[in-house]
Amino acid sequence: MNLALSLVMAAAPVSAFAEGARMALDCTTADGSARSFVFAPVEVDDVGAGFVAVGDDAIRGTAGGTFGPWSWTKDDVKYTLLVNGNATAEGVPVLLHALDTNTDPYGVTQTEFTCEAPL
Repeated sequence: MNLALSLVMAAAPVSAFAEGARMALDCTTADGSARSFVFAPVEVDDVGAGFVAVGDDAIRGTAGGTFGPWSWTKDDVKYTLLVNGNATAEGVPVLLHALDTNTDPYGVTQTEFTCEAPL
């Protein structure tokens, strides 16, 4: 985990969340499905922790730091994205956890992605 965090931190320094900066993570699943996650700082401290805008809809979310974890809610589905292991030549493994509170019982999905390190 330290290697993953070190690589992400090196690729996305604290200044990545400087005023107006956005962080885009371009990710793929094992079956090749692509998804991008975009985080823009709204009110973050010097280590990137605080409030962020998520995606094109600028949904209010939180960041634990420049390298996550990130959490947000859309359509009553609660999402958390976090680093999920050591970085490799292929990229940084992340896990997207989704808790759907629209269903009874609640639905949970966990999707593993490999993301390019943000520059």
